Amino acid sequence: MSLDSDLIVDRRRIRRKLTFWRVLAAVFAIATIAVIGVAVSPGGRGALTASGSIARINIEGLIRSDQERVEALERLEDSHAAAVVVHINSPGGTTAGSEQLYDSLMRLKAKKPMVVVVEGWRLQAATSPRSLPTILWRSKARW
Repeated sequence: MSLDSDLIVDRRRIRRKLTFWRVLAAVFAIATIAVIGVAVSPGGRGALTASGSIARINIEGLIRSDQERVEALERLEDSHAAAVVVHINSPGGTTAGSEQLYDSLMRLKAKKPMVVVVEGWRLQAATSPRSLPTILWRSKARW
């Protein structure tokens, strides 16, 4: 009788191990099919991102020449964002920085719809993008 009970226990143990490996294989197969499906689909991984998203750009502090900002705006031109909201909160800045920002925003405006929100003191460098698109003014300024 001891032999029969040991045999039953061994069979249950083997069945549990087999069930574990079957479940693991099924999960692995499903994950593999999902990865291949995303890789093969038109648009690849970009198909999972929202193509109707709106990008928001914050420009705060003094406006100076900033190559990183120009490169970021150039990358945004080629992104999947449908539109751009630019939020400027600046007391002003340099003439060169203002022109650089203006040129970058004009190139971006040519490719994507844009709204500019200007907040704060709105000195000359902060308002030079005034001829860009629609500008919304939120004033905290005390002239």
